[in-house]
Amino acid sequence: MRRCSGCSSSESESPWDHEKVNARRLELLRADPVTAPHAGGVLVVDDTGDRKDGTATAHTAHQYLGSVGKIENGIVVVSTLWADERVYYPLHAVPYTPAARLPRGRSDPAFHTRPQLAAALAGRARADGVAFRALVANLRLRRQCGLHR
Repeated sequence: MRRCSGCSSSESESPWDHEKVNARRLELLRADPVTAPHAGGVLVVDDTGDRKDGTATAHTAHQYLGSVGKIENGIVVVSTLWADERVYYPLHAVPYTPAARLPRGRSDPAFHTRPQLAAALAGRARADGVAFRALVANLRLRRQCGLHR
């Protein structure tokens, strides 16, 4: 296994699968009446980014970063969380890979827009049995998805 720069060995060489760990975490949250998602909650979708120097880290490119409100070099993640008036917790997160990082650009089969990733994560939440009454997203992402008024 490849070791990442600046990571401890437990982070870079862990034998566990993060998807299985997340699935178990969500299973426990759904099983507890205090934290179980219900149809009165909301699904929050967000795409946010942070500055990152260089391009050695996967998914890093010159792109819009929500955390700084402009186009800069950085990395972006699209994520979902479930919330109601008592509790909120993250569900899933996936990195956004800009077209420039892929061999065939926007025509590469691995390329997905941020709205496409957001829609896939919302579908995944539904498939995982997460009930919600509304989907909430920032204005820029809603416009990209065609959900603005």
